[in-house]
Amino acid sequence: MKTLLVLAVGLLIAADGGNVATKERERLEGTWTITSVVRNRNPLPEGRLKDAKFIFQGERFAQELGDKNLAKGTFRLDRGSKPQTIDLMVNEGGEKGKTILGIYQLEDDVLTICGAAAGGERPTEFAAKDGSGCTLITCQRVKP
Repeated sequence: MKTLLVLAVGLLIAADGGNVATKERERLEGTWTITSVVRNRNPLPEGRLKDAKFIFQGERFAQELGDKNLAKGTFRLDRGSKPQTIDLMVNEGGEKGKTILGIYQLEDDVLTICGAAAGGERPTEFAAKDGSGCTLITCQRVKP
């Protein structure tokens, strides 16, 4: 009986973990205007960000610049990590076949992602220091 109870509790915890992941993806779902990008301490000029956006839908993401597709693929979140992690598995675009390891923070309608260069180690802080290879991206949710 004790074994059955432990198994039942384990299954409930696993099911709830899936719900947590789904809820977090739902919080991220939608279109996000990219408001700033800093790579290796160097900010991208605002003019180059015009029409830049991330789109998250289910387990898929797209990064676009106007009508041009920069990257598409799937993503995975781990809200239990500190800081929370995001893995972007790129299926289309310049980084096709690569996984970008990052961290993210979602507060209200502001999404911040700090990602390593493809193949690099996951960042541990929200910073794009000189020579780090990290890119710090800030996004604003587009209201429907």
